[in-house]
Amino acid sequence: MTICTTIGIVSTKGGVGKTSTSAALAAILADMGQRVLMIDGDFQQSLSDYYRLSYIAEDGLLELITRAEPTGCISKTVIQNLDVVVSNDPKRQLESWIVESVMNAHYLKGAILKLHDDYDFIIIDSQGSENRLLQPIILASDIVVSPVVPNALDVQEFGRGTVRLMRSMEPKEIAPAIPAIDIPPMYGLISKQERTADAIFFADRLRGKYNNPEYPRISILDTYIPHLSSYAKSAARHIPVHQLEAARKGPSQSAYQVYLSLIQELFPHLAGITPAMQPPMSFDEASAVRVVK
Repeated sequence: MTICTTIGIVSTKGGVGKTSTSAALAAILADMGQRVLMIDGDFQQSLSDYYRLSYIAEDGLLELITRAEPTGCISKTVIQNLDVVVSNDPKRQLESWIVESVMNAHYLKGAILKLHDDYDFIIIDSQGSENRLLQPIILASDIVVSPVVPNALDVQEFGRGTVRLMRSMEPKEIAPAIPAIDIPPMYGLISKQERTADAIFFADRLRGKYNNPEYPRISILDTYIPHLSSYAKSAARHIPVHQLEAARKGPSQSAYQVYLSLIQELFPHLAGITPAMQPPMSFDEASAVRVVK
């Protein structure tokens, strides 16, 4: 039986590469023959516009969560095996709706459970701030991946913001009779790493601090995302980065190599699968397909 895995891409810091990570993971998994759904949990709608759409559903994130029902909410990208629930809540109505009842934080998970037979992976992007949608995303996830840029300010915010949020949700040993909420493990993903001594220092510092028993549900991945222009080009051209940069010269790994390594580290059972590498559309072809407005 196929098991669906839900991945929450979460950080309380903006600009760390959450959306590009969500889009790149989703596309390479789709090229590996996996059925993938992206959910845009950011009010800015960046993931909704990352890849061109061949079909736009009538509803989106707002209805998916408030109805706990995916019917009518799933749009299709031009990439085979890759669908998306677009963000359609620019007025941020969900933030006030979530606090109306303690049960509302569980509606997203309820909707996702109805999709487990249809997808192998569900990837949820989030906004880069500590907002009320982060907890529902974490609760709906099987694992959390948190990009962090290896510099002084971002490393500090990772600890004070994202790590603190995750630890605050862990069950407390004060009422054993109360069923504990299952909090997923979190993997820190070093993102936008420069080839500088400072960046290497902070990356090593992150691994040294969090890869130890003091943080049993938090670890830092060995795979890292280098700071290369190909990632910005991918978003601008609406083309998966592993297709755009299948190989490169120089000391840094290509985007294809980086994301294949990330998949193999997170999901070892996929290690023997090679991405099919769907022919990428040209910029003109991508521009001709409908996009979310």
